[in-house]
Amino acid sequence: MNLKERLRAKALELGFADAGFTTAEPLDLYIKEIDSRPEMYDWVMTEAFNTRRGASLSGKYPWARSVMVVLRNYYRRRFPAELTGKIGRCYQVDERQEPGEERRRIQALFDFFKAENVRFHLDGEVPARMSAARAGVVTYGKNCFVFSRRAMRGASWLESLPILLDAEIEPDEPSVEVGCPDWCKNACLAACPTGALFSPRKMNPRKCIAYQSYYGQGITPLEMRAPMGTWIYGCDRCQEVCPRNQPWMSQDLPANPALEARAGDFTLEKLLTMDAEHHASRVWPLTFYISRKNTGLLQMNAARALGNQGDRDHAPALIKSLNENPDERVRGMAAWALGRLGGGAQAVAALEAARPRADGLAAEEIARALEMR
Repeated sequence: MNLKERLRAKALELGFADAGFTTAEPLDLYIKEIDSRPEMYDWVMTEAFNTRRGASLSGKYPWARSVMVVLRNYYRRRFPAELTGKIGRCYQVDERQEPGEERRRIQALFDFFKAENVRFHLDGEVPARMSAARAGVVTYGKNCFVFSRRAMRGASWLESLPILLDAEIEPDEPSVEVGCPDWCKNACLAACPTGALFSPRKMNPRKCIAYQSYYGQGITPLEMRAPMGTWIYGCDRCQEVCPRNQPWMSQDLPANPALEARAGDFTLEKLLTMDAEHHASRVWPLTFYISRKNTGLLQMNAARALGNQGDRDHAPALIKSLNENPDERVRGMAAWALGRLGGGAQAVAALEAARPRADGLAAEEIARALEMR
């Protein structure tokens, strides 16, 4: 068994869904695509983090000769109903802050590289999906996600991990292609609430719910609030409706007791009213794209979600945030949410009472909310 076969066999033995190999040549297709739309992708081309730099592969790592891409299946267990439609599935089981089974799996693979005297490096700047397609383990979907070619019943509930190697390994046949069935009438595009998917294989990330939920600046733009629904961190809509994902989602998978046990920490009311300590210790480990110092962003998302949920029983919590939260984004969104609830007497009275002492953003949103009644 040669090195390539040994590495692939070890990855599968450890529980990765699949593994493939490609060269360390620059990812020219990726570079061409993001260069054609700089206004959409300038946020991933900064000094601190730059996927265009990562796409150069051997240019950034002259010692690299090959890339091994392993697929991590993050949908091995059921996700709690309380979190579905609120937090994207991949984030619910992200172990980068709380090491667990998946971290042990990748560490075991790293240990095997060392035993084989192979130099390796996992770099988050390297475009993962394009690397996986060039390594032949995935095909693209019209929703810009990638879908397993040989595992997971062809689903997209996966994370691609491209690992640079100093070993010269024969590359696998690339699969840089769309694998969607001909009969699918763009279900993902139709289901995208904000129009982020504006054409097959074309997405404006700045309009994506996921981007807005953790990278958005200031209060969420008015035109995106209702379409974002109850999502507070990430979004799964285009994957949920995809026919290629239905075989995997239809399975009777085992529960995830650890995740179910902490689902109560993420109720919308609790997030809206949480203090910095609850955010840092209970919530942040799964939502770490949002700084621990930025509790207000998640609270704002929770206020918006409660407004879209439409249950007037949540009006007291929103009124409390309108009157007491120190973050103007939260106060403003609480006002919008109260207006969104349909103008019940309690909500209208609270908005009218808050109006005389409000200023800036909160005053604007109160006025807008009262117009919604």
